[in-house]
Parts: sequence; structure tokens; C-alpha cells
Amino acid sequence: MNRLISTGALLLSLALAGCPAKQATPVPAKAPENPTNPTAPAQPETPLAQPAQPVAQPQSLTFPQGDAFRDKQPEPSKPRPLQIPPIKVFKLKNGVTAYLVERPELPTVSMELNFDGGSMNDPKGKEGLADICMSMMSESTKSLEKIPYDEALADIASNISTYAGRQTQGVAMSTLSKHFDATFKLYLDTLLQPGFRQEDFDRMVKRQLESLKQAKGSAGAVAGRVSDAILFGTKHPFGSIVTDASLESLTIKDCVDYHARYIKPKGARLFVVGRMTEADVRKAMGAQELAAWKGRAKRSVRLRHPRSMKGHIFFVNIPDAAQSQIYVMSFGPKRKAKDFFANTLASSIFGGGFASRLNMNLREDKGYSYGARGGFQYSRDYGEFVASSSVRSDSTWQSVLEMHNETADMKSGKKPATAEELSREKNGAILGLPGRFATSRQVLGAYRGLVYYGLPLTYYNSYVDKVGAVTLKQVGKSAKRYFEPNKSIILVVGSADSAQKKYENGKDVPMVGADGKSVTLLDALTQLAKKGTVGKGPLVVLDPDGKVLETRK
Repeated sequence: MNRLISTGALLLSLALAGCPAKQATPVPAKAPENPTNPTAPAQPETPLAQPAQPVAQPQSLTFPQGDAFRDKQPEPSKPRPLQIPPIKVFKLKNGVTAYLVERPELPTVSMELNFDGGSMNDPKGKEGLADICMSMMSESTKSLEKIPYDEALADIASNISTYAGRQTQGVAMSTLSKHFDATFKLYLDTLLQPGFRQEDFDRMVKRQLESLKQAKGSAGAVAGRVSDAILFGTKHPFGSIVTDASLESLTIKDCVDYHARYIKPKGARLFVVGRMTEADVRKAMGAQELAAWKGRAKRSVRLRHPRSMKGHIFFVNIPDAAQSQIYVMSFGPKRKAKDFFANTLASSIFGGGFASRLNMNLREDKGYSYGARGGFQYSRDYGEFVASSSVRSDSTWQSVLEMHNETADMKSGKKPATAEELSREKNGAILGLPGRFATSRQVLGAYRGLVYYGLPLTYYNSYVDKVGAVTLKQVGKSAKRYFEPNKSIILVVGSADSAQKKYENGKDVPMVGADGKSVTLLDALTQLAKKGTVGKGPLVVLDPDGKVLETRK
């Protein structure tokens, strides 16, 4: 009998083992009763959570002692000689001068035809003509509308672009060398047979009008629009301002005529960087499509002597602007000045980079701005000193004072450049030089700049030595000669009603007038002009198109 029960129990247990069983929730076990005293009460349940154990503290770190080399930061190694990519210059049959940098190790080609012209030639009342017409060239060709044109370039990962600057304009392309033939065919069509379709023109003008409308609500954009007109004067070719009326006056015929007048081979410059030889360039530029491309571009207008707008502080009101844009401007040395390298280092110390005096003051010390920059900048015929920053609205007045004081301190020698500052800027200029030749486009741009300014193509061969030779005395002389804090033109674009603060005893405090009310930005700038604190001259209020609304003397 027992044997039968055991067999049945075994079969039952096997059957149950083959069936999925529902998992039971575990129940904490009770502690056993005291075995030495059966009548004693049961022990309490074991707690589910155990008390945290103290974490062992890490042993203190120890460092090697007594090694003299650990007491001083390692000195940087001496810069290696810079290997400038060599350039070859030759003339093509159609009058184009070619500048070729052969880079056979690269699978790419960058090319640009650069012409004299640009916005300086815009007729009065048709400001914006050069920009619109050059942009139209890369919208389509006579054989390809815009979408097929863009798709043809996208299929071979190539790019064709056009642009207009103040004094030059160009048509550029970049492609993989294996797609050069296909890209160059599209490039020639862009150059010689642009589409100039009415629908493309209408779309582009409308887009520019909308951009202009948006720009008039931005302090930074408005400052950029009117600054040249203030410095050069509205009658100077550099002082023109694009307006709604000037854009609306343009026609598609204007662009057809512009292309016929200015896109000509004689006197043009062809820059090529990449996997191409002189023979390759001559073959490409000898294409049948170019056989009829002849002539010289129309001569650009003569640059008259700049006549700055009358006034010292200029103000444009942007209601409720959260930030103000400040420009401090004057004319300075030209690009080909003999003391160019001293001028460059002086302006770098003043406002050239993050560690510059201007940025350390407005951003790091006062907290008025995310960044401030300043120094000399150049065109072919002029040199300018420009310092600029976008600042908090309530700190605009104080920021104008700080920018003036930093310029005045360097000019007067009250705070002359230090050996540490000069060493920092020299190292930055020298060690950053290879970055100017990192890509094909950068190499092209570097040599194009030399040609634009009329500098020798061997310029960069002696760059390091010339930067290294600049002394503190030369930097001080440059600041004394060219920094003009009291003669500079000041442009402020911001909210006229914003309450101002001033910096006293290491903190900002509200500016309050004699009537006990907060001093607004426009009133603060008016008083600044009347007192002559930052130079003599009236305050002039402009609209966003640069028209004079009011003069406060």
C-alpha cells in the first residue's frame, strides 16, 4: 500500500512540475522562538531594511615631492617654420590673370572668378542693385530653372555661389575633382548664361524686403546699416543705404544690363586651389563656351573724399529693445602702412580677442555684454578704427564711457600695453597663422586678400618675423598716433526710454535726475554730448534708414 502511495505521489509531483506555477510573493520569515525557553514570546520580525553601513573614506592622495620640473608650467615649444602653399601666376588668352595653388593631395577643386565692381557702383536710388543682380546669377541658367539647377549641383555634391562686396564681386565653385567637368559646365552656364527669370527676381526682391523689415527691429542690424553712412557720409559710394524704395525700383532689365557691363574677362582674376595643374586650368578656360566672352568691365566710380555726417553721438531708437548696440568709429591707418604690424598688435591688445582689454572690461568685470571687440579694419583705400559691442539696455550709457576710457587710457599711455599682453597677442597671431591655410577655400581667400590689397604674394613668408619684431614702444606709438577717443563718432542704437544705471564703488546704481525720476538713455546721451565727456559735438537722432530726425546741441 505504501509503495502504491509513493508511486502516485511521484506521478503527481512530476505532473505538477510540468505545469507553469504562479509565483508566490515571498513573506518575511519570523524569527524562531527561544529554544531555551519555550514559554518566551516570539522574537520580533527581522526588519526589511538594514541600517546603512558607513562608507569607507578614500585615502588621501599623495603627490611626488622634490621634482624641480613640477614647480613650473612647461614652456611651449618653438613654433615650426610655416610652409606656405606656393602659388603660380599666369595670364590667360582672354585677359584673365590666373592664380593657381596646386594641391594634388586633395580630391577637391575650389575656383573663383573675381571682378572689380560691387555695391560702390549702385546708382543713386537703386541701392542694392549689385547684391540682387549677382545673387540672381546663381538662381538659374537659361537652360535650367531653379529647382533643376539646384538638383544638378546636389547630385554631384558641388556648389556654385555668387556674391557682391563693396569693391569686388565674384562667381565661385567647389567640387570633388572627379566631378570637375560636370560642375564646370554648370559654372560656365552660371557665368555666361544666367537665367534672369522674372519669377526668380520677384521672389528675391520680396525676400530682401522682408529681411529689411525684420532688420529694422534689431539694434545690431540697424547699426550695421547706418554706420558706414555716418562715417563716410551719405554721398560717398561706401555710405549708401539699401531701403524699401531702392529695392522696389529695381527691374529684371537692370540685372541683365549689370551682367553685360561688369562680368567681363579683361582685368578679372581667377583663383584656383586643388587638384589642378596649369595645363588643366588653361584647358578648362579655353572651353568653346568662353570663345565669345571678351571685353573689359565698366570702370568703377571714383571714390570721393569721405565727409562724415555732422554730429558726434548718433542715436537710433528701437522701442523696447532689450539690448543696445554701440559703435565707436574713426578713420585710421591704411592697410599698406609701414607700421601695420604694430597697429595690428595694438588693436589686438585693445579689443582683438576674448582676453582683450575691452572684452575683459565690459564682459568679465562689469557684466554688461556677452562680448566686445575693437581695432583696425581695412578696405583697399581706407583704414578704420571700429569698436563695437551689444550691451544691456540699462548699462548703455556706462558702456559708452567704458569704451571711451579704454581707448583714452591706451592713447595717453596711462595704461600702456604690457609685456604679457604683447607676448600673448604675438603668440596668438603666429600660432594661428596655419589656420588661415587649413582648407582650400581659406587658401584661396588668403591669396585673394593679398591681391585685393596690392600686397606681394610672398607676404606670409616673412609674417612670423615681422610680428615677432614688434616692440612695446612701437605698440605705444601706434596707440598714441591712431587711437582717437575724443574725435571718434559714437553710434548707439537702442530703446530711448530705457532707464540707465551708472557704475559706482564696484556696483551698478540707478541714474536719477534732479526731479527724482530715472534718467532715460536718450536723456543720458544728450547730457553726455552737452558736457563733452567723450568728445565735443551734438547728439543727432536718426531713423533706421539713416535720415536725420533731430539734432540736440
